[in-house]
Amino acid sequence: MADKLILLLEDQPLISLNIEEALAEKGVSNFVTLRSQKEALDWLDNSAPDFVLLDLYLADGDSQPVLSRLQQDSIPFMIYTGSEMPPEWDADLFEGCEWMSKPGDPEALADRIKSRLAKV
Repeated sequence: MADKLILLLEDQPLISLNIEEALAEKGVSNFVTLRSQKEALDWLDNSAPDFVLLDLYLADGDSQPVLSRLQQDSIPFMIYTGSEMPPEWDADLFEGCEWMSKPGDPEALADRIKSRLAKV
């Protein structure tokens, strides 16, 4: 599991730091943290994560294009957000994903990520 690559897509530095620390405490240390939709799409052009944790709204807009890309490439993901699913978004974008509301317990989030990684 240590070799599984995780993409953390979170624009709030304090939140991403808490997630990174919780993952490290659980023995998960192979992750990349990005803060914007553009960074994520550019990174996904050359990289294939095993799992993605993302917020719905990022520094440069919403994460719809990233969700579409993850679905297209069959990359498992989990939503970690303080928002509800926007009704105007295509519900197919969320097919098969887990959802956890912010603010949440970083330890519980890390446990859920670790559990998902075991299935990948």
